[in-house]
Amino acid sequence: MQKKWPCRSACLLSALWVMSLCWLWGPFGAAAASKWKPVVEAVQVQVQAGDNLPEPVRKRMEKSVSAIAEQLLEGKTVAEVEGSRKQYEDIILQVFDKVLVGYTVEAVHLGPGEDFGTAEVQVSLVPWRDTIQRVQMDVVVEGMTPVAEKLLRQDTAGMEKVFAESLQGLPVAAADWTHGLLKKQVASFLQERAPEFKADFDVQVAEDTRVKVMLYPLLPVVRTVDLSMRSDTMLNAGLLMKRQGMQAAVDGLIGLPVHFVERHREELEEYLSAVMNQDEDCRSWSVTTRVALTPGERLKVMSRSDSDMYRIRLEGWADAGNSWGNQHDTSLKARLHLGRMLSGRSEVFSQVDFFPQSVKWGWDVGYRYTLPSGTALGLRYDVRDDYVKVDFIQPVSSKWLLRYEYSDIDHRSEYGIRYKLHDFLSLEYAMDEHNSWLRFIGYF
Repeated sequence: MQKKWPCRSACLLSALWVMSLCWLWGPFGAAAASKWKPVVEAVQVQVQAGDNLPEPVRKRMEKSVSAIAEQLLEGKTVAEVEGSRKQYEDIILQVFDKVLVGYTVEAVHLGPGEDFGTAEVQVSLVPWRDTIQRVQMDVVVEGMTPVAEKLLRQDTAGMEKVFAESLQGLPVAAADWTHGLLKKQVASFLQERAPEFKADFDVQVAEDTRVKVMLYPLLPVVRTVDLSMRSDTMLNAGLLMKRQGMQAAVDGLIGLPVHFVERHREELEEYLSAVMNQDEDCRSWSVTTRVALTPGERLKVMSRSDSDMYRIRLEGWADAGNSWGNQHDTSLKARLHLGRMLSGRSEVFSQVDFFPQSVKWGWDVGYRYTLPSGTALGLRYDVRDDYVKVDFIQPVSSKWLLRYEYSDIDHRSEYGIRYKLHDFLSLEYAMDEHNSWLRFIGYF
C-alpha cells in the first residue's frame, strides 16, 4: 500500500494543476469563445425589376443598396441580424425608397448568403408607369471634311448601343440615375474606339428618347500643312496647275487630332492620292499619284505623281569651269525629253536641246533599255548633224549615279558623277579628254 502513494500524489498534483489553469484562463476562454460566434463580414445584393431595369442601372442600384446594408450589418453577429431581420429590412426599404426615383421598392428580403459570414439582400422594385421604349442617337461632328467625318463615324459606330442598354426599358422619371453612368460608359467607349476625341451629350427623355452627341478633338491637333508635289517622269511645272485642288484637300486635315491622322494614315493617303488620280488630265496621261503623310502638328504631305506610259522632262544645264564648252557657247542648255514607254523597261524618245547663248538647237531621237539592276543603256541619233551617240547610266543609290556618253562625230567620251541635292537640283562632276568641270542640273 505504501508504494501507491507516489502515484496518488502525482494524480492529485495533476488535477490541482488543471484546475488552476481553468481558474486562471476562465475569463479569457469565455472571451475567446464569444469571438467564435459567426459575424457578417460581407453583403451580397440583388435588385430585381423584371424587364424594366437595364443592366448598367441595376449594377449601380446594387452598389447603393450595398452601401446601406454594409453600414447596418457588417460586424454584427449572424444571430443578432437574424433576430432583428424585419427591422433591418424595413430600414433598407425606407432609406432606399427615399433616394429612388422612377421605381417603388416593393419588398426587401434579408437572409444568409451562400458563403460563410455573408448576408444576402434581395430588393424587388416596381417601375413607374411611363418607360423609355426607343432610343435614337444623332452624332454631330463640326469643322471636319467629309472624309475625316466618315472615318470618325466608322470609329464611333455602335455608340447608340451604349445609350440603348442604359436607357431602354427604364422609367422616364429614373433617367437621372444614368447621367453619370452614361458619361463613364461613353468615355470608355471613345477610349477604345476613338481615343482622340471627347464627347458631350444631351438626352431628351421621353418614351421615344433622343440623344444628341457632340464630338470634340483632343490636343495635339494638326495646325499647319506642308505640301510637296514631285514627279520623276512628268513636268514638275505641270503639277503647279493641280496644286490648288490638292492644297484644298490637305488643308481639310487642319484641326484633326495628330494621333487620329496617324491611326488613319493609310485611309487619308488613299483619299489624297485619289484627288489627283481622279483628275481628267492625270488619267489621260496615265499618271498615278502616291501620297505619304508624316503626322504632326506640322503635317508633312509628299505627293509623287508619275506615269507608267510617258516620260516628259524639262531640264536646265549650267556648266562652270568648262573652257572647251564655253568656246562653243554650250555652257548653258535647256533639254526637253519626250518619251513613250514600250514596256516597263523599254522607252523610245525624242530629245531637244536648246543653247540660249548661241541661239541654236539640237534634236535627237533614241531608244533606252533599263536592266533589272537599274542600269540604263541608251542609243541616240542626232537628226541635224547625222551622227550616233551612246550613253550609259548606273544608279549607285537614291542620290548618286554614274554617267557615260560617247559621241561618234568627234569620238568624244564624257564621264560624270552626279549627286541629287533635292528633287529640283542635281550637281555633277563631269570630265572628258579636254578638261573637267561642274555641272548644275535643274528639273522643271
